[in-house]
Amino acid sequence: MSRRRASVSAPVRALEDPSLAALVVAAHPLPAVTGGSALLEVDGRLLAIHDDAFRVSWIDRASFAVTPLLLLGDGAALPKPDKPDFESAVRTPDGAVHLLGSGSAAKRCLVARIDPGNAVTLRQRPALYRSIQKALASGERPNIEGAIVVGERLRLFNRAAGHTPNASVDVAIAALHGGAPRVLALQVFDLGTLDGVRLGFTDAALLPDGRSVFLAAAEDAPDAIADGPVSGSAVGLLEPSPSGVRARWTRLLGNDGQPSPYKVEGLAIDRDVRGAFLLTDSDDPRVPAMLLRVELRGFA
Repeated sequence: MSRRRASVSAPVRALEDPSLAALVVAAHPLPAVTGGSALLEVDGRLLAIHDDAFRVSWIDRASFAVTPLLLLGDGAALPKPDKPDFESAVRTPDGAVHLLGSGSAAKRCLVARIDPGNAVTLRQRPALYRSIQKALASGERPNIEGAIVVGERLRLFNRAAGHTPNASVDVAIAALHGGAPRVLALQVFDLGTLDGVRLGFTDAALLPDGRSVFLAAAEDAPDAIADGPVSGSAVGLLEPSPSGVRARWTRLLGNDGQPSPYKVEGLAIDRDVRGAFLLTDSDDPRVPAMLLRVELRGFA
C-alpha cells in the first residue's frame, strides 16, 4: 500500500496592502524578559516565550508586572550554542501550552509542555523536525517560528533562511506528543522584502473566522542561526481565496508614522482584531524585550 503524500500548493506571493495598517501606540520595556520569541494570551494574562532560556514569563496585562516560570534549572539566559531556541508556542484544546524549538540545530528540537497547573514536561522530538526538513526539501534544517491549531492539525510556520523558504507545514496535533509526524500539507510563501531584505515569518495567530494574522521580520542573516541587521517588521493576513490562500501585509510603523525598527517575534491579538500586543527580540541578552501595543486597521 502506498503512503499518501502531503498536499503541496503552488507558492503564494504576498503583497503589501495599503488598506492595512499596524501602528505602535505604546511600548513597555520588560526588564526581566530577554530573547522574546513568541506570545500567547492565556486566561487573561500574557505568556512571553524566551528563545535564550529554559524560562517563560507571565505578564499582567494591566500592570505589565512579570512573573517568571522556570522550565529547567535556574532559567538564566544561555549562550547561543546552548539555548533551547523556543520560537513558537501554541495552546491545545486541553488547555496545555506547548513551546517548540526552532529545529535549526540538533539541540533545538525540544518541545516543552506547560499544563494548566504549571507542571512542565520536556521532550526531544527529532522525528518531527526531520519530517519537516524533508518536506521543505532544501537540504537545510527548518526554522520553525510560529504555530497555530487548525482543527485537528498543528500548523507550523517556517521562517526563510538560506535556501529554505517561508512556508506553513501541517502535521497532526498528536505529533506534539510523539505521534506520527507525517507532513499533511505544505504551503510555500514569498513574503516580499523591506528595504531589499527578505521578510521571514516570526509568529502567527488564528482568528475565529479561520483567517490568520502573521508577523514577519526583515533580517539580513545568512542562515537560521546567525543574527543580522534588521530593516523592520510587517504584520499580515493569510485568508482563503479561490486559488487557495491570499497573503497581504503592511509595514509596522511607529507612533510618528515612520517605519518601526523593532524586530517583532510574538503576537497576541485582540478578539475584535483591532489591536494586538507584540513582543520584540533585540538579539542581545543585555537589552530587554519590549511589549508593544499596536493599533490595527483593515484586519477586522
